[in-house]
Amino acid sequence: MHYMFLKYGLRFLFLLMPVCAFSQWDNGQVSVFFSMPEVALVDIEPGVNNRIHFTLSASTESGSQPVIEESADETLWINYSSALAGQQGSRSVTAELSQGALPEGLRLYLEASDYTGGGDGQVGQPAGKIELSNQPRPVITGIGNCYTGDGIQNGHRLTFSIEISDYANMAAAGQFNFVVLYTLTDN
Repeated sequence: MHYMFLKYGLRFLFLLMPVCAFSQWDNGQVSVFFSMPEVALVDIEPGVNNRIHFTLSASTESGSQPVIEESADETLWINYSSALAGQQGSRSVTAELSQGALPEGLRLYLEASDYTGGGDGQVGQPAGKIELSNQPRPVITGIGNCYTGDGIQNGHRLTFSIEISDYANMAAAGQFNFVVLYTLTDN
């Protein structure tokens, strides 16, 4: 009897041993690396024609001031993407007149709307209506890690307006061309 117990008991033990050996727990590790570069991109939409036209016409009535035809333009949108380095803070979009000058006696204003669109993150806040000059002025502030979405109806609508500030300094002339330069800058 003792012999049979050893014979069958050992066989049973050897049959269970692989099951026990394969059911033991083990741990493994995988190293995962993630990298994201610092990003600061700005774009004006629609990309096809970013021109704004203002026309001053002579009045048809003597003694009346000139008429500014289409004194405001709301056709352009500003899009941006921002990924800050570490706990850097925030960014701003500035605007300034470059490559040309505004005619004497006129003032050009720019205002960004509140954000709208299909982006995400900490988008900026409009700084209000600013007068454009050859010095950079903040248009949108408080930009964190975000993207606005691309194209019109994404980001901030830009409203340009013009007014006569000093009629005595105005002179009849042809066309005046200049560029509005936008910069996404660290605060």
